[in-house]
Amino acid sequence: MKKSNIFMTALLGLGLVACNENFDPEKSPQANVQESLLKASDITVSSTTPDAINLADYIDAETSAEKPISIGVAAVKEGAMPVNTILKAAVEVSRNADFSESVSISANSMSDTQEITIQPGMLEDAYFENITKNPSTTQLYIRTIMYTVTGGEAEAIVGKPGENFYAEKTVTFTPLNKLTIAPAYYIIGGPNDWAGSAADRSIKFQHSGEDVYIDPVFTVIFDANAGGDTWFAIGDDQACDAIGAGDWTQLYGIVGGDSEAKEGKIARRTELGGDNSFCVKAGAKKIRVTIDMMEQTFKVEAVSIADSYYLVGGPGSWSSDKSQKFAHSDKDVFEDPVFTYTFEGNGGTGDIWFAFGDAAALDAIDAGDWMQLFGYNGTDMSLSGSFERRNVLGGEYTFHVDGKAKFYRFTINALTMTYEITPLNFSEYIYEAGVNNDWGGVMQPLYCPDGNGTYVGFFYAQDADWSDGKGAFKFTGAFNDWSQGNYGTGSINADGLTGTLVDDGGSGNITVEPGFYRAEVNLAAMTFALTRINGIGIIGPAQDGGWDTDTDMTYNPETRAWEATVTLAADEFKFRANDGWDINWGGDDLTNLVQNGKNLKIEKAGKYFVQFFPLCETKSYATITAAE
Repeated sequence: MKKSNIFMTALLGLGLVACNENFDPEKSPQANVQESLLKASDITVSSTTPDAINLADYIDAETSAEKPISIGVAAVKEGAMPVNTILKAAVEVSRNADFSESVSISANSMSDTQEITIQPGMLEDAYFENITKNPSTTQLYIRTIMYTVTGGEAEAIVGKPGENFYAEKTVTFTPLNKLTIAPAYYIIGGPNDWAGSAADRSIKFQHSGEDVYIDPVFTVIFDANAGGDTWFAIGDDQACDAIGAGDWTQLYGIVGGDSEAKEGKIARRTELGGDNSFCVKAGAKKIRVTIDMMEQTFKVEAVSIADSYYLVGGPGSWSSDKSQKFAHSDKDVFEDPVFTYTFEGNGGTGDIWFAFGDAAALDAIDAGDWMQLFGYNGTDMSLSGSFERRNVLGGEYTFHVDGKAKFYRFTINALTMTYEITPLNFSEYIYEAGVNNDWGGVMQPLYCPDGNGTYVGFFYAQDADWSDGKGAFKFTGAFNDWSQGNYGTGSINADGLTGTLVDDGGSGNITVEPGFYRAEVNLAAMTFALTRINGIGIIGPAQDGGWDTDTDMTYNPETRAWEATVTLAADEFKFRANDGWDINWGGDDLTNLVQNGKNLKIEKAGKYFVQFFPLCETKSYATITAAE
């Protein structure tokens, strides 16, 4: 519950004193005040609050002179007022009927009248500072709390705190429209045609989704003009609509007119008396613009992204050593600005502290300058947020974790300048889910033997009528349960078989040519790598080709097994993929077949139907039955 108290000049005399002794008119009601001897039923307050309060009617726009707002008229039952006692009043206002977000305002001292009033300026300040800065007309709930002051010192509340209120009223409230913040802003011009960009509004600022008067900061990143300097202005929907009517003066420009200023004040062109457009000189690839519409300020940055980033500290040394390099896809860094580094925890033996930097920052360390490294942006470090160079932050702002997780994945987006730290404790299995198994309805496990987050498994990537002839699938953290991890495409490299993953229900399917694949998924680095299995065969002297030539098997998508009907001798054999030994299976028996396992053996020669189910380590098996 949010409650604030504003008591500036609080005495409400009302002419209801039990004697003519003078009391301190500056005394304010105290917190945790005791209950007054004056009973709640001994006092009445007749509401005089108007149905609508428009502060423009109470505050002169030119002179700022104020006219008090009438709240009520108080009366005390004859003979009920304690000796040497006077009254005070506080007026509580809220946008919520339950007063969960409210502010209390002291009534004016009115020694010669029974009327309770508040100053409109106090109401305005209380509303904007404690409830909202939104200047829109809204419903406001008002109630009055009464106090007594005895002997000029002892304050007491009339009635029970939180129970007894007077002159309750719901009004339509309109604060002074000091500032209007639009719900959306756009870049006009930039890499696009000026009029066209106002019409389509394609370069829109991002916003948190909070009330814009609570969070007035908007940010956008957009492509610079490839052909030279980038000129642009900023507009809201009002300005864009005006451009359609031929009026360009509603756009925002730079106060002072320095088009290449990196930060400063903004105002509408109508106030500036000119275009005062923004300009970023040629050479930038991307431009970041941040505006604070409450303060009417801007910041313009040419965005640069390094080819590589490196962890400093953490499990490694605090030095310029570049061995702790972040992983990245093979895409251009502006196309894929996400970099990832995963490191081990320490079992909770102490916090792990670290920073990161690009090559220039690490080279600066050799010169004794540690301020080129990046630190977290904010008063307290959390597992996600924004980052900036230390020399901009004005301090180290070093990242840290408690070390209790088995691994930590540190992900940075060098374009948006944001980071996320994910504690990782990997399970033994994850699961493929795709067209082939009705999106997880049939178990297709991948196995991680040592808890390091690298999983290997085999499955058939099957296409569907909607998948443009591609096999489509994703990975999940639990069997037939998408809530434990929903790993889809972050990016796919040029080879079409490797890429990065994103744990997000909105991530895209991984799509490849239909076929059977070995998948290696690294959830620490959030990457995947696929190996096409063009065929699996039986190899060894139990079949006609000996150890040189396979007997080919055929994949059956209905049974999800590689199958062959073959005459076998009483001798040894194994299974292998792609007519080579890089991927082969054997074991002590057919129930648990593993990579590079022991040779298997047929005990009795004959004709057999062989089914091989290469799922993953601990789950792969085969069946061999007599064939007619």
